[in-house]
Amino acid sequence: MAKKTKTTSNATLPERANRTTIVDVARCAGVHWSTVSRGLNPEKRHLISPEMIERVETCAKQLGYRANAMASALRTQRSRTVGVIVSNLGDPVHPPIVRAIEDRFAEIGYVTIVGNTDNHPGRQAALIERFIQQGVEGLIVATFERNDPGIAVCVEANIPVVAVFRDPESEFVPSVRIDDAKAMELAVHHLAERGHRKIAHIGGPQNVSTGYHRYRGFRRACKALANQGVEPSAVFGEAFTVEEGQFACERLLADHNDITAIVAGNDMLAVGCLRFLRSKGIDCPNAISVVGMNDMLFMEDIAPALTTVRTPTADLGTQASCILVSMIQGLPISNDRILLKPELMVRDSVTSVDAQQSTKRRRPAK
Repeated sequence: MAKKTKTTSNATLPERANRTTIVDVARCAGVHWSTVSRGLNPEKRHLISPEMIERVETCAKQLGYRANAMASALRTQRSRTVGVIVSNLGDPVHPPIVRAIEDRFAEIGYVTIVGNTDNHPGRQAALIERFIQQGVEGLIVATFERNDPGIAVCVEANIPVVAVFRDPESEFVPSVRIDDAKAMELAVHHLAERGHRKIAHIGGPQNVSTGYHRYRGFRRACKALANQGVEPSAVFGEAFTVEEGQFACERLLADHNDITAIVAGNDMLAVGCLRFLRSKGIDCPNAISVVGMNDMLFMEDIAPALTTVRTPTADLGTQASCILVSMIQGLPISNDRILLKPELMVRDSVTSVDAQQSTKRRRPAK
């Protein structure tokens, strides 16, 4: 009887191939390994000819070479990663910002890691700590509150950080945001030009710069128009959400039944207003006009198409990235407080006020 040979499950597995190294690529291309390193590094490839770059890339592809990121980080003390923190990736305002950041850093061979806080300060603090521990070379944060305690953590860790969309109002953190106050001024003046005098603001949280500066821009515009009879009122939501817009609109109309227009702190709050008005049979814009803020995706496709103030979200991401690149590279920053210009997008949710329309206004039953 033939003796059986014992086999293990490992005998059926293919033998793992040896890892291709930068030296292997250099031999294939017929150059020194340092030339390969330059050819595969977006920051240094300008030092060699385009023909050499093509030869190196072809050999690397043929051999299946992949750079050892961990070894490179240990050698250079650079991870070639940056962290981005946003409040909610489901909010249409954030993806264009993140995409612009990713595109800019990809140009210099960096990877972008994105974290989501769900507007929870504890999650923001945990993400900052985690990113620092992972060795990111810089942070772009869209969730900072005014005078945020997370800034001290970044300063102590000596990590470059840039605020985008929101401004923590700290001397240690450059910021890129839209001129929120000017945006609300545009909205209020547009309504006043259309005959509105009883104008309300549904604002967002005042502990963040977006809510704070938008409300102050609203007040400033109404004060400037007081001699024309503009009378302001305001309520605030606890978050920039559709649900908070509904609740705030209900409270607003319970106390101010004579308003003819609402300037919302962002588009989500505005959509919440529209939802509440519709539920009560109040026509927008013929009974109450509504203006939003940010010009999020699909705002021109809802009914009525929302008049809103556009935020140049991609530009926010690009400019924040350029500042962080300069900080990482140790270059001077010409402007650490960038304000981008808002743009009013006139659509169907605002109409002019006249005596005939005023007599047709409908209000929710008490």
